[in-house]
Amino acid sequence: MTDRPTPAEAARALQEAEHRRDQVFASVQESRWVAVVCGTVLFVCLAAPDFFGSEATRWTSPLLAVLSVTYAVMLNTRRGSALLGRPTRLRRKEIAPRFAIARVILLLVMAAGLAAAFIPHPGIPLPYWRTVAGVLLGGFVIVFGRRSEQALLAVARRDRTEGKDLGWAHGGR
Repeated sequence: MTDRPTPAEAARALQEAEHRRDQVFASVQESRWVAVVCGTVLFVCLAAPDFFGSEATRWTSPLLAVLSVTYAVMLNTRRGSALLGRPTRLRRKEIAPRFAIARVILLLVMAAGLAAAFIPHPGIPLPYWRTVAGVLLGGFVIVFGRRSEQALLAVARRDRTEGKDLGWAHGGR
């Protein structure tokens, strides 16, 4: 005879598993300093041509590229992730398929914003427009970076029923 858990014990075990899952998703968020550094670098790279002339783009563009690649490499290593404040990493099967669509949309919006900021617009009568763009983009990353990350994690979170064949439960069969 096998020991079977009581319904109350099974419910507690499921509740504990869901609590652990919530802890894993909460631990994926980066440290605050990462948002501050990224926002500051965005501001500096965007505002530099306004203060140092168009020659500044010779060092701001490579700086932004090097920092982006460094960040991506750090995210994909254990020590780098720990330095960024991400002690854990989500398993691929925990990430919802709809997250890929959200990431593509986010990347397109970011690329459009950066392209608009880096492409010269001589017809704009606003002086220091790149500085304004740097303040807006960098400030957004600093102020709303963690909230944006939480929103993306909410999209990435797979429902318990997602990916399971529950056609009978949804009137499918």
